[in-house]
Amino acid sequence: MVENTRRAFLKTLSATALAVGGVGKVGAQQSGGQEQVTATSGVLELEAHSLLSDPPGGFSEVDVRADGQYTVMGSYLGEGGSFLADLSDLSNPTEAHRLPSSASTRNADVKFDSRDGLYYRSQEPNDDQGMGGVEVVDYGHDAGSVSEPEVVGRVDRPSGVHNMDAHYSEPVLYLVNSRVDDMGDAENPSGSAPGITVVDTSDPANPERVTTVEPLGSNHDVVVDENRDMLHSAFIAGEFVGYAVHDISDPRSPELVGTFDYKYRPNYSEVGEVGFELCHYAHPDPEEDLVIVGDEKGTGLPGGKHVLDVGWQDGSFEDPVHVGFVHSPNAKSQDGEFALYDWTTHNHEVVYKNGTRLLVDGGYHEGAVVYDLSDPTNPVAAHQYLTIDGAEEAQGADWIGDPPMAWGANYNDERDFVAVSDLETGLYVFRVSDEESPVRTVEEQLDRDGDGELTQADVQRAISYWEDGETVPNTGVAGDNVEMTTDRLQQVLRSARQSQ
Repeated sequence: MVENTRRAFLKTLSATALAVGGVGKVGAQQSGGQEQVTATSGVLELEAHSLLSDPPGGFSEVDVRADGQYTVMGSYLGEGGSFLADLSDLSNPTEAHRLPSSASTRNADVKFDSRDGLYYRSQEPNDDQGMGGVEVVDYGHDAGSVSEPEVVGRVDRPSGVHNMDAHYSEPVLYLVNSRVDDMGDAENPSGSAPGITVVDTSDPANPERVTTVEPLGSNHDVVVDENRDMLHSAFIAGEFVGYAVHDISDPRSPELVGTFDYKYRPNYSEVGEVGFELCHYAHPDPEEDLVIVGDEKGTGLPGGKHVLDVGWQDGSFEDPVHVGFVHSPNAKSQDGEFALYDWTTHNHEVVYKNGTRLLVDGGYHEGAVVYDLSDPTNPVAAHQYLTIDGAEEAQGADWIGDPPMAWGANYNDERDFVAVSDLETGLYVFRVSDEESPVRTVEEQLDRDGDGELTQADVQRAISYWEDGETVPNTGVAGDNVEMTTDRLQQVLRSARQSQ
């Protein structure tokens, strides 16, 4: 972000609003000026946003309780801890409690237990004084309450736990192992330890490790699949890199069923081309035998989404077949001081609306993104919502750059909504539909409040797009046609100058 350029330009503007129609309108185009005619399905409609109590340091993962009445969010740096939000009124999330943490310890992941009144929060040390492991939080199960939670138990792993997931009906927790052995007291840089630890939490005050499970490697995340009694894993480094799936018919004794190995597959070479690096997150389709796998690359060419056939057509869980791939809408090389993680995809979930398959992603600097997955072999970005609400007030996460920086998306079937967390701007509640995705003019999209005028804040947003060579969301401009978008933005900015 070229702050000096932005400030210099803003000095030429007053606070006077600019008419949206003053620059003219353009339709959706592709390279070469051809009108884009391909219709896509998927629309995100904001139901509510909340910064919660907004301590400095930034938010992290979000999880929604099965009944949709509560959501819990973690935090990354600072003393945020964990946040329980009451969603009784979806249009007005309210913070039920904040359980602070030490500035030395981050709580990147949070998960509800299947029993009412319990959730887990992971712990990773930020420095030598930090804690590592998992804490069991009672917010109404026995010792604690919604307003006065208590940490009643913990799993100790000094090196930390980054991600985890809880079984849907049994008191069992699955932890990722990242470069450490099961006991967590011996560093293992090669990542040659078993990638999953199984913990029995029947007694929340005294969680017990049950076993560790291969493959060997640094497992970044695990997702429990209630529909199939499967556990999906994304191994990001070490002896094995790629996707792995385990049968958890016996929840305490997972059995490896199959893998999709990244070894010998091509690395990322250019935007739009399939690459395989740093396998980060895997989530199943709830209805058909597909798994969506995301790669997370923080620098250079970003990672994208892979669609694996695990029974949909020719594939199986024993032998997954790669059938589709997509980068984020603005994907480009992440170079420069403020580009860290901008265009790599992040945590996602598949949502069906009237039989239409959609993928909702917490897409970092893309904000919340919905992809049309009607054709698994050709995923298409359909609609975006930039998660920048309250950015001016948010204390946020200075280390990560400007919002939006969406972390994850979690769909609740019971009440039909998607919760999205943003590192800087907090909690969002969306409705998602299968309506045809809107295509707007650049001016219409910049006019965030829809009043027909571009305010100084809207123009500042245009300058940010222009300086960073980004496309404007929902204008129907292909991600590889940045030149046309920046040309249109320069027209908006020239008109802004002339109107003053």
